[in-house]
Amino acid sequence: MLFDWQMEALSDKLLKELPDGALVVSCQFPVPQWTPQSSIGSALDQTFAYDISAVRESLKNSTDTK
Repeated sequence: MLFDWQMEALSDKLLKELPDGALVVSCQFPVPQWTPQSSIGSALDQTFAYDISAVRESLKNSTDTK
């Protein structure tokens, strides 16, 4: 099980190292502060899919409005 702080550290690493257009799939644990492109299932069977380009744009927009 990954705790929130571990997922946050992992999300920072993914944002730094993955190229635009990369996809991230996470089973059971959503990435904090990322909006998934899609998700299927529920509870322990939930899977989240993220487009790293969309995540970067969303995070950029959220910091621009602060």
